[in-house]
Amino acid sequence: MLPRLDGAGAIARTEEVLAIAAHADAHPSSPALGRLRRAVAASERGPASIEAVFALIRLSDVDPARRESAAALEAFAARAGGSPGAIAHAGALLVEDRVDELAAEMTTSGLLVRHAPQAYLHLRRVPPGAAALFATWQRALARGTTDLGSTAYRAFLGDVAEAAFRALQHGADAAQLLGEEGRAFFVDAVCAELGGTTDFVAARAMAWLLGALAQSDDAARAAIERARTRFRAPAFQRDCAVMLAGDPWPPR
Repeated sequence: MLPRLDGAGAIARTEEVLAIAAHADAHPSSPALGRLRRAVAASERGPASIEAVFALIRLSDVDPARRESAAALEAFAARAGGSPGAIAHAGALLVEDRVDELAAEMTTSGLLVRHAPQAYLHLRRVPPGAAALFATWQRALARGTTDLGSTAYRAFLGDVAEAAFRALQHGADAAQLLGEEGRAFFVDAVCAELGGTTDFVAARAMAWLLGALAQSDDAARAAIERARTRFRAPAFQRDCAVMLAGDPWPPR
């Protein structure tokens, strides 16, 4: 049952956020997007709040009032602070395609550069200038080999890997998005880290990106095979089978 769309204030239950977001996706001109904006603007930290943040970012491709959604995301960012605030602030810039501004801000904020990929991966389009974001993340990852512990580094790499994979799913060209140097960097980094990654979400994203960038590379295939052996989730097993068979990847 669809929750009421004329309410104000935060939404307490994640299930309600998802129901409203699904309705907004099917009916962008309905009051559903407005309800999500009001919820985000009034929310404190919490699972339902961050899901509403992700929904506004995800729906920006059908959003007739992106500026209002960006304002709601900035209101949440100011209130929440920390990593949720960084995700929401990055989302606000991405919703309005202010990619150059986000790339510039990430060069001076470790918190933002680390968490912005979690906003980006919810986009269903490739904003103009996205290559600047991935170049910035690549530089941060290169520094992170000495600045971050292995667990934090692999989580960061997994987030950027999923952001890149989603961009490729939405039609980005790998050479234009990452460049040849970037492509080689991500293939090498993922091959090196995937075997030791115990976080399934990060490992899945790394494997997905390897399949998209280096499906015929022996080292990449071996890394995907190791991940398939470690993580037995049925959907991931099917993904690995497709990648290792050389079938078209990524799925659009």
